[in-house]
Amino acid sequence: MRLHKAKHFTGAHAIHVILSVLAHRGIRYWTKNFDSLNTHFGTADDLRALSDTLHKRGMYLMLDVVVNHLAAFGPDVNFTGFSPPFNDASSFHKRCFVAESPDPSNQTAVEQCWLGDAKLPLPDLNTENPVVVEKVLDSVHKLVQDYGADGLRIDTVKHIRKDFWPDFVKSAGVFTLGEVLINNTDYAAQYAGG
Repeated sequence: MRLHKAKHFTGAHAIHVILSVLAHRGIRYWTKNFDSLNTHFGTADDLRALSDTLHKRGMYLMLDVVVNHLAAFGPDVNFTGFSPPFNDASSFHKRCFVAESPDPSNQTAVEQCWLGDAKLPLPDLNTENPVVVEKVLDSVHKLVQDYGADGLRIDTVKHIRKDFWPDFVKSAGVFTLGEVLINNTDYAAQYAGG
């Protein structure tokens, strides 16, 4: 993933806000609605005020986003509980769990199987579906614009196909930093290219 508009995001110059979208069942790290903030952390006006205050002090605002999956509880996922266009099973990859893959190094399984398990399934967004891609790209652009974000920290980057990320970064239009959790620098380096 290529970094855009690199800024000096140090602890003294930036605030990192986690959970920029509504999470399922309170304070969790799983997106439920790409269009709503998690009210456990305040209102939209609160986030705008924080952004304005930071910028007046010469500081930056970095938001944390989860793009790979949404949250569901229980073995039977009720897709109708998600906001459109995610309220249909076609917005998600077929149910399989990364943790249950016979070959956890299989990149297709990493990108298309779900995180979580039967008790806490995290349905994996089908980023090959153009409707899903359009919604995600529009949502990230709106999020950055509405709250004056200067950067994004992106969760679970390796769980989405690599060719998705350039358009995501372009839509965000700000510095991006993606998590690629793995103990293999050669693998992780694939996401740092331009």
